[in-house]
Amino acid sequence: MSMRPVDQRTRNVIGLASVFFDNSFNAMVFAGMHRAARERGYELLMIYGAPAAVRARGLGLDRVVGWISMYTIDGLEELLSDGKPAVIFCAPPFGPGYPIVRAENHDSIHRLVDHLVGLGHRRIAYIGKLTSDDFVERGKAFDEAMRARGLSAELNLLSEFHECTMFYAERRLREFLERDGKFCTALVAGNDEMAMGAIHAIQAHGYRVPEDIAVVGFDDVSVAQHCDPPLTTMRQDPALLGRLAVERIVDLIHGIPPPEPVTRGSAELVVRRSCGSAGWGAAPPALELDAAGGDWQRGLSRQLSRLLERPAPSPRPLVWPEAEVIARGLGAALAGAELPDVATLERAFAPAVAHSGSIEVLLAAVMLVEEAAARQLAGAPDPGAARRAQAFLGRARLAQQRALVTSERSSVQSLERLIRANMEMSRLLASKQARADERLAWLRQTSVRVGCLALWADDPGPGGRAVVIDSVYTDDPAVAALVGRRVPAGQFPPPELLDAAKPDEASGHCVMIPIATARRDWGTLVLGGLHTESFADNLQPLAMWVSLLVATFERDEIETALQGERDMLAAAYERERALASTVRELGCPVIPLLPGVLLISLIGAIDAARAQQILEAVLSGVARERARWVLLDLTGVPLVDEATAAALAQTAQATRLLGARVSLVGVGPTMAQRMVSLGIELRDIAVFQSLAAAIRQLTRAGR
Repeated sequence: MSMRPVDQRTRNVIGLASVFFDNSFNAMVFAGMHRAARERGYELLMIYGAPAAVRARGLGLDRVVGWISMYTIDGLEELLSDGKPAVIFCAPPFGPGYPIVRAENHDSIHRLVDHLVGLGHRRIAYIGKLTSDDFVERGKAFDEAMRARGLSAELNLLSEFHECTMFYAERRLREFLERDGKFCTALVAGNDEMAMGAIHAIQAHGYRVPEDIAVVGFDDVSVAQHCDPPLTTMRQDPALLGRLAVERIVDLIHGIPPPEPVTRGSAELVVRRSCGSAGWGAAPPALELDAAGGDWQRGLSRQLSRLLERPAPSPRPLVWPEAEVIARGLGAALAGAELPDVATLERAFAPAVAHSGSIEVLLAAVMLVEEAAARQLAGAPDPGAARRAQAFLGRARLAQQRALVTSERSSVQSLERLIRANMEMSRLLASKQARADERLAWLRQTSVRVGCLALWADDPGPGGRAVVIDSVYTDDPAVAALVGRRVPAGQFPPPELLDAAKPDEASGHCVMIPIATARRDWGTLVLGGLHTESFADNLQPLAMWVSLLVATFERDEIETALQGERDMLAAAYERERALASTVRELGCPVIPLLPGVLLISLIGAIDAARAQQILEAVLSGVARERARWVLLDLTGVPLVDEATAAALAQTAQATRLLGARVSLVGVGPTMAQRMVSLGIELRDIAVFQSLAAAIRQLTRAGR
């Protein structure tokens, strides 16, 4: 597929189409992508959905200069029909000219299997997600690794798992354990979330990890070190994978071909207690203090920074330049100069904690500093140097722990914000405010800088499909002024919104999520201004937030439909009332039939209100016409029951008080039989089968 040149003067947005947002691995990938994009002068617009869905909705297509397609290539050909370049991230090949960036799966799985076999395991199982290309590749590597060691790969359960979340893996593995018991002695999970779900299932079933079943994972997400027991896993650098994807797409935009069709990020085995090994993965690499000009402090700071880049060195500048503060502080201690205080050292450790968060890595950093101090003290003539070095190392250890605690406290505060945001969303969902100006008020409980809700316009207009900005969350007047603006789908988000979404940090995020169900598509939600420290915390509940927001639209739609039905029923009720009033008016007409004789034809059922109407009409007619005889025609009455008979008897009795008589007309065989069966007696009331019979009787009697 040919790629047309891109106008660099007006377009600098890289589009990211991903079917997964809300997990820790993706959060680190996105952070690496954003840093790399900013460094190269580009913005990253993240769109939730497969390429097919992104193309079908059309939002942002004119803003994007090139695409990164994550985890799937479904519909990618249609998305790239305008000739834009693309990079494939952890998905199947798409064709020549479309480089792939993915994890190193083959050798990593072989290392995990080797490690477990070395611990004596022979019945080893594998679980992964059947529809994910990475998990499938790892499953193939598992089969190969088992067979290469003369073991059976029959416990490759890839086809039995269709999701890769912790809760799904726990539920499915419980089903296997309930059915088959302890079917393996070790388990390789396709990612850490599945591994942690497996640990929960194994422990819930009464087995021990690792004594009964050893468990290993893949990725080394931050929570892997905190589960019980801590998880043995293959550590890869998700941020580096994200950076590589951005560098490949920027090269393509500038016409530079990829250096290789597939770029893989390396991984290293991190041994923790879940596999049952006595080994410990916190040992630092061999210390190398040689540096240009013999500056051992510079060499130490560079090696500390490289420690954070494991498992593979980064092509970018040092990720932890603040390590120089620690190295120079050790130099000051050895030289007898003033030591940096704990607060200064804590600020130096903070970027390392934010970048890695791995206890093993942070401990290895302190061990490197301790080893460097020991080497320098070996040749130090000053007897007080050892005491000063110990004082400095004590401060360094305390500073590292404080930085780690501060980071953990920040995570707890993020969870508190999440709880408040969820409570606010639930409150709005249960109130009418969700359809008013407060629709995005729940964003106040998050670290999101700007939010925008855009709904599809009812009419496509001359320029094709468009959205209308319904509401915004912002303190920027330029963004607030966007409410009500109609924007063509391809040009959304508007420049004002993209500018407001840029945070001061070099790793800002702008996310576009459909507000849709399988039945209806209302529009899209844009969240911007997220930064590295809070991005993962805000991505995790993103799907839940969107689901709640969709629920408000569905509730509003249901309420609108119900209100329409209520209005329709109210109108029908009013029509029924009007008709009933007309029937009452027409169903009791007083007709002077003969001099002194009135005819009243009754139509419809006779209830209490109708009986009162008949009584009033008869008495009024008798008084007005000076009548001596009243004929009540029951031909139009469907049935006569005890209540109806009582009403007629009451009418006859009241009429006699005015000196007139009442006779019933139109009593047929069916009505007569029913009156007899009910024991109805109409004393002193003459009954005629027809009006003609009544008239003949009146004529003979001379009235």
